[in-house]
Amino acid sequence: MMFRKKRSSSEAFGHEVDGLLRGSTVRFFRNEGQWSIQFGAQYVLSTNSWRLLGAKSIIVTSEDHGHQFGLPAPVDAGLRANEAVAGYHVTGFEMDSATGDASVRIGEALILQIVTWSMAYETWQLYSDGEFFGAVGNEGLR
Repeated sequence: MMFRKKRSSSEAFGHEVDGLLRGSTVRFFRNEGQWSIQFGAQYVLSTNSWRLLGAKSIIVTSEDHGHQFGLPAPVDAGLRANEAVAGYHVTGFEMDSATGDASVRIGEALILQIVTWSMAYETWQLYSDGEFFGAVGNEGLR
């Protein structure tokens, strides 16, 4: 057991969040320049940037919100994301302890990615029943 690696606080946090979010439904909300992603009735993840992947490509990103892209109307990223995740539940959660990036598997084919875009700012925060639970940025848990 001399070479056994001790789990970092970020890895432990990621493992804990995996257990908490599994089986939850997912809903996207836009609030004054920030996104809230609700997991079940208890947990809310707050972030500025996210992307939702399907089996073959990106379905929508937070950056798409409000852009028209030659479509009949501007993209409502929350609406598109909510339509894609409707009826599915969280099946897994992973966090990169070096970067703080998070991936939430939804159903069999969807992946919600929250990518760290700063070396200093906290990219996402998790709240449980409105109370602060943890914040993650570059190098993981803060």
